[in-house]
Amino acid sequence: MNENGHERYRLPTEAEWEYACRSGGKPEKFCGGNNLDSLAWHSENADKQTHSVGEKAANSLGIHDMSGNVYEWVADWH
Repeated sequence: MNENGHERYRLPTEAEWEYACRSGGKPEKFCGGNNLDSLAWHSENADKQTHSVGEKAANSLGIHDMSGNVYEWVADWH
């Protein structure tokens, strides 16, 4: 929280995003495993539209939607 009692949020750095995506460093092809259809919306299954969050499986850290759907934004340049 900041000095006014409000919560503050920020985008992750590229390194933080990569760590979260890889479930803390696991050698997975996609964020959460190797089966893209179970993890993400992509050009072959999304019907050219975005989808609500949390509809696909989470990675082992419990984070959903790390692969597919829309671009991943980070706070620094890679």
